[in-house]
Amino acid sequence: MHPTRSLARRAGLLYVLASSTAPFCYLYVPDALIVKADALATADRVRASEGLLRAAIVGELYCATLLVFAALALYQLFKGVHRRTATLMAVMMLVSVPISYVNALSHIAPLVLLKSPAIASVLGPGQVAAQVTLFLRLHNYGLVINQIFWGLWLFPIGSLVMRSGFIPRWLGVPLFFAGAGYVLNSLGMLVLPPALRWITDNLQLLGVGELPFFTFYLLIWGTRGSAVDRLAALLALMSFAISIGAVGLLMLHRIDATQYGTLVLASLAVVVALVLRWRSQASAEART
Repeated sequence: MHPTRSLARRAGLLYVLASSTAPFCYLYVPDALIVKADALATADRVRASEGLLRAAIVGELYCATLLVFAALALYQLFKGVHRRTATLMAVMMLVSVPISYVNALSHIAPLVLLKSPAIASVLGPGQVAAQVTLFLRLHNYGLVINQIFWGLWLFPIGSLVMRSGFIPRWLGVPLFFAGAGYVLNSLGMLVLPPALRWITDNLQLLGVGELPFFTFYLLIWGTRGSAVDRLAALLALMSFAISIGAVGLLMLHRIDATQYGTLVLASLAVVVALVLRWRSQASAEART
């Protein structure tokens, strides 16, 4: 296989894997736990859904860790196009990783507050509930800050795509729109008064501009030439679709968290099979 296609395949797979649990961790869990204007009810939900919060912590750390490898793979893919721009892209991706790790502490804190007898002996239920709600909301604002970098790194990637010569130039355009949507949505949350946040609320939807390049093109283009690998890429896309669909069903209350976990594990099994297939192919090519 051509080395550029091999790098594209690796980068696409890692990016898809790094994004696979994000909708669950960043959209579903906060919505499921936080009760507006009711700290006591929020604390009761966290107490009753401890496993859900722990799953969100693991998912967030999983996303951040895989993003390191995705950044390195994308740098290897694009460093021959323009090294300085590729370095800027990798730096912006890597900056978001420690933010995610630190932000996970805001999800760990409510568990400590609710499980510690020492804290319960000093603070009343209302005070504990208020602090639990505070940390959950701080986590949401940590996501808002991190989203700025999720948007900023798409600009150098879009530029590299348009310069590359081996990727269609038009795929860079939706990356620019996605990056602008993320950044403007975050800035609206941080600087606009609540009455005006409707202006930027829906700009986050522009993030779907990532999908044509990362989810589809890199995987499919990276596996051209082998019927088995084309099937493997299709399975990877099906795995991604299963994960996204499972989150949608979870948010619509059509399935519970256990059923969601089963679907995600099934999709990850598909990806593991895919990786094993590619590793066996790489070993065979190395021997020949």
